[in-house]
Amino acid sequence: MNSFARFLMGLLLAAHAAAAQTGHDLDPDGWGIVTSQPITVAGHEFCRYFIAEWLDKPDSDRYTIAIRERPSARWGTQVWIDYGPRRVLQVQLPPTRTELEALGKNAAENAYQAIQDIERQRTFIRDADLAPDEF
Repeated sequence: MNSFARFLMGLLLAAHAAAAQTGHDLDPDGWGIVTSQPITVAGHEFCRYFIAEWLDKPDSDRYTIAIRERPSARWGTQVWIDYGPRRVLQVQLPPTRTELEALGKNAAENAYQAIQDIERQRTFIRDADLAPDEF
């Protein structure tokens, strides 16, 4: 075994030992990511409140979601929350920023419940013609 392979093996063992001490596992299925693409100031604030509430949910770190914003002078600012190929929530941001905190927290709760429903359906319904992410 060359020195680089020994180094990688030692690094892997150290990471595994550190994860065992902290109670975290190294299962890649448990790594969720929240991506956000806010454009406006209101979009940034909404994302900040949404993500803060999202991280307080149990097992929210298992899910990868995307928050996208589309500002429009005609229709107002719209925010979409996607989980995989599905849009789980669409929100219209108010013109004033005073309501964004309550809206962000409520959106996080609704998105979390929608994702929980999707996961429940995925476990109960098995179809040979569909891949796991297609249902």
